[in-house]
Amino acid sequence: MDTKKRIDQLSTELLRHQYLYNVKNEPEISDLEYDRLFDELLNLEEQNPQYASENSPTKRVGSDLDNTFPEKEHTIPVLSLDKEYTGEGLEKWVAKTMGKAGKNIGFVVEEKIDGASIVLYYKMGRLDNALTRGNGLVGNDVTENIRTIKQIPLITGETSDFAVRGEIFISKSDFENYNRKFENRYSNPRNLAAGSLRNIKSSVVAQIPMNILVYEGYFRENTANDHISILRRLKDLNFKINPNTAFFCADSESVSLTKNKFPEIATGSIDELSAYVKERMKTRETLDYDIDGLVIKINEIDVRENLGYTSHHPRWATAFKFDAPTAQTIVENIRIQVGRNGRVTPVATLKPVRIAGSTVSRATLHNQEYIEILELGTGDRVDISKRGDIIPAVDKVIDKNSENPSVFKFPGTCPFCLSVLIKDGAHHFCKNRECPERIKRSIIYFVAKDQMDIDTIGKKTIDFLFSKGFIKNIPDIYKFNYDRLLQEEGYKEKKVENIKKSIEKSKTQPFSRVLAALGFDGLGKAAVSDLIKNGFDSIDKIISAAAKRDIEIFSDIEGFGETTARLLIDHFNDRENLEKIEELKKIGLNFKEEARVETGIPAVFAGQLWVITGSFENFNPRSKAAKEIEKRGGRVSTSVSSKTTHLLSGSSPGSKLEKARKQKSAIINEAQFSDMLK
Repeated sequence: MDTKKRIDQLSTELLRHQYLYNVKNEPEISDLEYDRLFDELLNLEEQNPQYASENSPTKRVGSDLDNTFPEKEHTIPVLSLDKEYTGEGLEKWVAKTMGKAGKNIGFVVEEKIDGASIVLYYKMGRLDNALTRGNGLVGNDVTENIRTIKQIPLITGETSDFAVRGEIFISKSDFENYNRKFENRYSNPRNLAAGSLRNIKSSVVAQIPMNILVYEGYFRENTANDHISILRRLKDLNFKINPNTAFFCADSESVSLTKNKFPEIATGSIDELSAYVKERMKTRETLDYDIDGLVIKINEIDVRENLGYTSHHPRWATAFKFDAPTAQTIVENIRIQVGRNGRVTPVATLKPVRIAGSTVSRATLHNQEYIEILELGTGDRVDISKRGDIIPAVDKVIDKNSENPSVFKFPGTCPFCLSVLIKDGAHHFCKNRECPERIKRSIIYFVAKDQMDIDTIGKKTIDFLFSKGFIKNIPDIYKFNYDRLLQEEGYKEKKVENIKKSIEKSKTQPFSRVLAALGFDGLGKAAVSDLIKNGFDSIDKIISAAAKRDIEIFSDIEGFGETTARLLIDHFNDRENLEKIEELKKIGLNFKEEARVETGIPAVFAGQLWVITGSFENFNPRSKAAKEIEKRGGRVSTSVSSKTTHLLSGSSPGSKLEKARKQKSAIINEAQFSDMLK
């Protein structure tokens, strides 16, 4: 494979994994696997800068942005961390960093909690905004949900503005108690915490036992010279600081002063740092919350400022990542699953084994090539790990099955419809669109919480309805007479009424949810949001554009590219898809995004698509201008395209101004914009 093709492939794969981890909370690979891919791309780009894209995953923080909540700009740096995986690597980083500092420095060691990152912004000591990490530049405003977390002070003793970074998490014991009430609906504490921050009902969030530990403070009036003093100040303001924090320094006087300043934390000489890290690796399982590593950072603020940042991470801190928890067990069976889009995934059924506090009985095997690399067959004794501490996976074969030392081979046909399986790249696919398993999976996806949120018909109910022939496709969800279920065991009148109510309620879901729920390849929530922001705010507009079969109509949208554009054209020229959409239209689902206009404000920007670029005197951050546009019925996009009607241009506008001129978009300056708002 040539270098450019590999760079493009890695970029696409990493962006997909960023979305799965940060937004969907459904990671498919471990942190270690992700980091290996990331490092490979970084090395290739450094050696071949002519092939590096300005939108490369190496040039940004993995984004957790969600169009359900408004976006706001961060006013502090919100970056990722560089990583080390071995004790030797960490010791080299410490030595190298001490050399760059040019003077005696201390290091603070903190737990890297596996939760959801949050930034709290305070004005005059009162909580003003709470933003998710987002893409490092902007985050989602989840303030109302954050206000429900009792451990977060809403009013402090400060009289100035400041910001705090922390991690929202749910303890293991609280998670078990909460999850038990919902029949173990949630897979792990991290996913529940991250998903809860984006729940549209703060009254629901208030019932979820979320907690917080903070680890950075940014004060406008900062007199602190070191990180320990900042932590002390935060603690005095009633923020929760992790007591499992340590300080190491070669200067015994600094160690003594730090112990006096913050007696709760552990202290030691710089020579003891490595031993401390090794000990913490052993004791992680005793904690009542999940951590996936430790963060080591320079204590002195002036040294941090001198070392500065890369585009991806600060040079004054690194994360020491723990290995995934492992165990040994027997593979009792291997079967294949077929997804809604036909992708075939092998899954190992395991002899149940305890690992990282839970019982594991299944593990992913990815594809046939992965199985062949492992030389894995039924009955083999294997090493398994919880990748990312979440997804169980088979890592290697310890002992082959002596009675039948074979290697599992994919069947030639789909076990659900007997169609011939087609190999495409590393994966096999069932191409039969009438495959009952593919259809059932598409229905399960459609009703899921993150899609149409029909919570009264989960997977078990769909399995039952589908096996009985009551539901054969997505439109049948709305056409079936659910009163017939009163004749079936386990379906009482109240349960049936609840099903009917939730199905009727789902008809009010916005167009963005409906389109994403259809499950077309390449059209997840983020892509749907980008489509709508770029003027494709109704299914009719999308179908009309796709009918022209002009790839550039869609590939011009930032983040799409030719592959996604071709998928869109194929999806919306497909007869079966169009018939399904037409049927759902008649049922009453929303296939047009309604402009959200505040009562009493004329929709003077309705039908307009704006792009904002440059710096402004009265609209800083730029999200203030975006909010004013949206109040008046307009939409805002991050990139100029053929659909852009207006460009709001401030000082230093960059290349977007020239592109807007070529597109003949209206160019509006700040003074003109202010007049338009009046």
